[in-house]
Amino acid sequence: MYIPSFAPMFAPKLAVAGLVFLCGSALCGSALAADAADQPSTPLKASAKVAATRVVVPTHQGPVAFLIATLDAPTSAASREEPTLKPPTTAGYTFNSRVIIRANDLQTAARAVGREAKVSPARPDAAPGSPMRRFFYADTASVRAAIALATRLSALGDLELAYLDIEWPKTLRNTVPTDPSIPQQWHLINTTNVAADINADGAWKAGYTGTGITVGVLEGGWDITHQDIAANFDADASQPAAGQADHGTSTAGLVAAVANNGIGGAGVAWGAKVSRLYYGSPSQINAAFAFANNLNDIKTNSWGPFDNGRISVIDPLELAGIEDAAINGRAGKGEIIVWAGGNGGASNNDRVDYDPYASNRFSIAVGAIDFFDRRSIYSEPGSALMLVTTSDYDLFSSSDVGIFTTSGNNGYTATFGGTSSSSPIAAGVAALVLQANPNLTWRDVQHVLIRSARRCTPADASWAFNGSGAGDLRLGSELFGFGAIDAGAAVALASTWTNRPVESSNVLAVIPIGLPIPDNNPEGIASSVQVTGPMLVERAQVTLVAAHTNIGNLRIVLTSPSGTQSVLASTRNDTTFGGYNAYTFTSVRFWEERAAGNWTIRVADLTPLAMGTFTSWQLKLHGYTPGCFCDWNVSGTIGLQDLFDFLASFFAGNGDFDSNGTTSLQDLFDFLECWFAGC
Repeated sequence: MYIPSFAPMFAPKLAVAGLVFLCGSALCGSALAADAADQPSTPLKASAKVAATRVVVPTHQGPVAFLIATLDAPTSAASREEPTLKPPTTAGYTFNSRVIIRANDLQTAARAVGREAKVSPARPDAAPGSPMRRFFYADTASVRAAIALATRLSALGDLELAYLDIEWPKTLRNTVPTDPSIPQQWHLINTTNVAADINADGAWKAGYTGTGITVGVLEGGWDITHQDIAANFDADASQPAAGQADHGTSTAGLVAAVANNGIGGAGVAWGAKVSRLYYGSPSQINAAFAFANNLNDIKTNSWGPFDNGRISVIDPLELAGIEDAAINGRAGKGEIIVWAGGNGGASNNDRVDYDPYASNRFSIAVGAIDFFDRRSIYSEPGSALMLVTTSDYDLFSSSDVGIFTTSGNNGYTATFGGTSSSSPIAAGVAALVLQANPNLTWRDVQHVLIRSARRCTPADASWAFNGSGAGDLRLGSELFGFGAIDAGAAVALASTWTNRPVESSNVLAVIPIGLPIPDNNPEGIASSVQVTGPMLVERAQVTLVAAHTNIGNLRIVLTSPSGTQSVLASTRNDTTFGGYNAYTFTSVRFWEERAAGNWTIRVADLTPLAMGTFTSWQLKLHGYTPGCFCDWNVSGTIGLQDLFDFLASFFAGNGDFDSNGTTSLQDLFDFLECWFAGC
């Protein structure tokens, strides 16, 4: 890490020959006659520039706008207008000259159609009582005539249904790229250790390749002319050229290297676009995060401060830019910000928590696991670590199994690694997720990735349940986050996901302490604050003021009302001048726990000779208020498991259902009333 197919069927400028709306009259069809261009009826290539007619036609989904290439032929290629997507048209439709009708009987259908077309049963041999006995075909001479007939019939009200027989786009469910180096891309499909990959083919076979999504690769530049990336380069979403680097070319290829072109390998989201953005000074970084947020859906970052175990401070301008992109990008749904978790886990006892770029509450911090599903030895642990995904095992081993991707001079490398690999791979999966459900907000993408993650190295002692009551869905680890990213599981979940309520925040008052921290004493100083209200937590933040000559002596732990402990800082060598000067730690370990109750921070000095003072701290909670609080395990439905989980919480003293800060019999009565009422 750390250095400081669908395309638009028609060109943007269409020669629009006509415009027809549902008007309930046969004249709608004649309005097309004079202007429709006579184009071949063969399927159009994605890049073809053709004259097209815009027509709003009745379909089984209701009125839909299409751009139709040929009206006066029995069939025609067409593209559907979808202005909320990128590109704003979806190709692959075929119009036929047939109208589908549902009516009580053949006579009713024929009477409505009249002399415009011959009407016949859709299934002449349908058995009595079969629903097929109510479907009929009206075959016309051309697409134009079929549109006119369907438009008139749909406005009559005499028929149950009348709509065009349109062939909708389809994708083969076994689509896996055939590029020659795919066998080397074990991170996509691991044929040796089958569990230890991202299950990319699970998403591809479901039809998701990232089409319509743009991922901004925020680097020191990358080669936009590379033979295996150039076709997926999005110039409109990119900043002006200011240099390029092999590292950036490798990360861009991991996201969206072109598939099925006979060279190299493929990106995770090989149907997506990639843009070029630049880091630099605070103003340059701010500009990159502000750039084309109506076009860039995701921004991946494989860079950050030195991995030396010392806290780093983010520039407020940079943080403001990240926050604005995350909340206001994508037309208010928020850009997805993905960040490499850092490579200092082995050499410097570094943690994601000391890196405010990866650990801020808007970023998805991603660590690394290897070919054998082990934690990569350099991958940094942390309370802010959300997920892990594939990379190499040891940055300094020549015999290690690395990642195959693009490199400089139109070349390739099989030894890319570090959490520099993890971030773009995760960003590629996020692109698949957004294609599966473009309505997801930045927070919902995080929910989907967390809930669909796979438990890697399951025997590791770091795995523990938090207090959300959601069972395996909230099994986390400071080494692996919530687990390894699973692309197939993520797109399946995304396609049916219901967005969480809007974000809410609870920012408590600063708590003054003003006490010396006992030297070489594991008890340290503890301070608690009580939270009320029905919030479910996504991120918990602690802003700490603690002067110390060696803050690396301090162990800092935040404990939630349910008893979940989150280590914010551990011992290492860090003599940062001034200590923790309003430094903000961010934890995801309390994901969807209930906020109500006592939150406790403990600051302890575990090493002799250096002294310090615990001055103050402030707790900030970010999450949402659920629509139904008796969905105790936050599964989206209410069932017996919610009752069992609540009773377990209640008898453990964590059943504060009314969110008043204490657990009592009233909580039990209130929960049962809610549960029996079904919310």
